[in-house]
Amino acid sequence: MGGDVMRTVGTAAFALAALAISGCVGLDGSTVVSVTEMHSVTPANGVWDSEYGKTSDPADCSFRFCVLRRVDGIQVKASVLDDKIVTDDCKIGSVSCPSWDDDNIECFFDGDNDKAKDSRSGGVYYGGEYTLVANGAAQSDNSSQPRGFGKSWTGVVARRELSDGRFLLEYDLWFSWKCLGYVNPPDPHKDVTFGFNICVHDDDDGGRADHALYWKGNPVLPYRDESAFGTLTLKGL
Repeated sequence: MGGDVMRTVGTAAFALAALAISGCVGLDGSTVVSVTEMHSVTPANGVWDSEYGKTSDPADCSFRFCVLRRVDGIQVKASVLDDKIVTDDCKIGSVSCPSWDDDNIECFFDGDNDKAKDSRSGGVYYGGEYTLVANGAAQSDNSSQPRGFGKSWTGVVARRELSDGRFLLEYDLWFSWKCLGYVNPPDPHKDVTFGFNICVHDDDDGGRADHALYWKGNPVLPYRDESAFGTLTLKGL
């Protein structure tokens, strides 16, 4: 899927909304337990990582996402709008690369919801960082399942070229409950609450990424400061 390029009709904003929403419905009802609402993250309402630059153009860096609870884990679906795709730092198939310098999507879990100021201070046991690059490469070295892509978590990405020349990247990621620190899956009838964050890195010219836009967070070390993560509660049956 990562190499497929398809054209779609309509404005970039309409395509982003329509495709993101459609990606969160129509799943197998026997395995989906609950769904969070859609969230839209733009330069106007998101949080910028202070290590990188900023942009006011939502067509350069913006995304929508939703989180679904499944019996066997958690699914995250996101659609990213980007005017240029750059993946020069990660080779296709890599599971350990400088993913933060390429176009990507990153998911962060605070599985025990302890709101630690530094998730790495005592080792990563209840979540951590999981990154899927726009070309399908992956990285989870700073997670509870290091280099576990294809085992404890996995994902695919599809690229669509819009009529105005920009791109829509559609990410679909799945995480086992072990990624949040569970030895056994939680009771499907009970609610599950955990800290969560998600961001996109945008590289426009090679080298270091130009932007890193987060849903929530502290602009200083937003990937490590769990105290500023969002809190999700996925309802049981």
